[in-house]
Amino acid sequence: MLETLSLRNLGPTDELDFEFAERLNVVTGDNGLGKTFVLEVAWWALTRCWAEERVIHPAVGVNEASIRYHVHGKQGPNSEVECSYRRDSLDWSPLPARRPPSPGLVIYARIDGGFSLWDPERNGGSEKLPDTQRKLDRPDAFQFSRQQLWDGLRDDNGTVICRGLLEDWETWSLKSNGAFTTLKEVLVKLSPGGAEAPLVPGKSVRVPGMGVRDVPTLEMPYGAVPLPQASAGMKRILSLAYMLVWAWTEHVAAAAQRNHETTQRIVLLWDEVEAHLHPQWQRTILPAVVAVLNRLLETSGGPQVQVIATTHAPFVLASLETIFDEARDRLFNLEMTPEGRVKLEDVKWARRGSVVEWLRSPAFDMKSGYSKEAELALIAANRWIKGEREGRDVAAIQAELERTLAGGDPFWPRWLVAKGDER
Repeated sequence: MLETLSLRNLGPTDELDFEFAERLNVVTGDNGLGKTFVLEVAWWALTRCWAEERVIHPAVGVNEASIRYHVHGKQGPNSEVECSYRRDSLDWSPLPARRPPSPGLVIYARIDGGFSLWDPERNGGSEKLPDTQRKLDRPDAFQFSRQQLWDGLRDDNGTVICRGLLEDWETWSLKSNGAFTTLKEVLVKLSPGGAEAPLVPGKSVRVPGMGVRDVPTLEMPYGAVPLPQASAGMKRILSLAYMLVWAWTEHVAAAAQRNHETTQRIVLLWDEVEAHLHPQWQRTILPAVVAVLNRLLETSGGPQVQVIATTHAPFVLASLETIFDEARDRLFNLEMTPEGRVKLEDVKWARRGSVVEWLRSPAFDMKSGYSKEAELALIAANRWIKGEREGRDVAAIQAELERTLAGGDPFWPRWLVAKGDER
C-alpha cells in the first residue's frame, strides 16, 4: 500500500504531504485543486509508470520539483524514495536501482471511464526472482480506454490482452464458470437495493448494427436492456464490476501458471466515486466496493485492501458513517487559502447524520443546502431578526423569501413569529 506521498513545487501547490491510512482514504475539494492530480502521482508511485503515459510535469518556470513516497509491499516497507524533476530530459529521476516491493494488485478507475491496471504477476514479475531473471517483455501496466474495456484490448503484436466486457460476459456465462458467478455476486453487492433489487444479467440478444454477435443484457423492470444501450450510470457500475472481476481472475490464473501464491493486497485508486450515479447509488457504492474487494481476497489468507478515492458528493461521505474506522481510515480536504495557495486539511471524522450537515462540514464548507438565492435571502432575514435592520426593507426580504423558499420550509414559522413580534 501507499503510506506517504510528498510533493514539492508540483501541481497546484508548492507543498503537499499525505500520510495515507491503511484502508480507506477519501479526498474532497473544489474543482481544480488537485484531486485527480494526486491520484495520478499515487499511481506512478505504486507502479513506476504513468497512467496512459501522461507524464506529470511541473509548471513552466519551475526548475526544481520533487516527488517523495513510501510504499509498503509484499515483503514489508521499503526505503523512502525521492525523485527530482530533470528539466533537461523532461523526466523524473533517479529511481532506485533495485526493484520496489510489490504493492499488490493496483487498479485505477479514471474519471474518463477508462482503467489502468498493474498486476504483480503480469507486469511486475515475481518478487522471488532477481532483476536479472525478470522477463523484459512484460508491459509496464495495462491501460484501457473506456471503449477498450468493453470491446477488448490487444498489444502492438496483436496478442489479445483482454477480450473485453461484452465478449467475456457472454463467454463466462456460457461456460458457467467461477468468473461469471463472481460477477453476478459483485453486481448484487454494487446494487443500491442489494439482494432485494439486484442488477441481474439477462439473455443475450442480437443488436442492429453490432453484426452477428450475441450481446449481453441486463434485466430491468421494463424489460431487458442490451449492455451497450445501458445508461451512463449503469455503464459506470458495469465497467467497475467487470474490471474488478477480470483483474482478479486473470491474476489468479497468472499466479497459478507460475505456481505462485496470489497477492494478499489490492489498492484501488478511484476518481470521482459519484460520477454518473444517482444519489441512491452514491450512498451505497463506496462501502459496497470495499466489501467486494475484501470478498475477492477472501481466499488469499491475510487480505489487505487500500482505497484512495476522490469525491464531490456529500452522499458518498454519509455512506461511510457505519464503516469508517478512525484507526484505519482518513478523510482529507484540499482547500484554497485566502492567499491563493492550495493546502491539505486532515479532516477530523465525525458522524454528521444528514446530507445537509455533510454539506456544511469542513469537507464541503457550504453554508446550507439551499440554492444560492435562497441562502442569501435567509442570511438577510436572519440579520433582520437579530436586529440588524438599518437599510433593510422587510417587505423586500419577505418577497425574496416567498420567491426562493418552499411553502413548507421550516424557516417560515421563525420568520412569521419575528414579524409578529415586531408589530
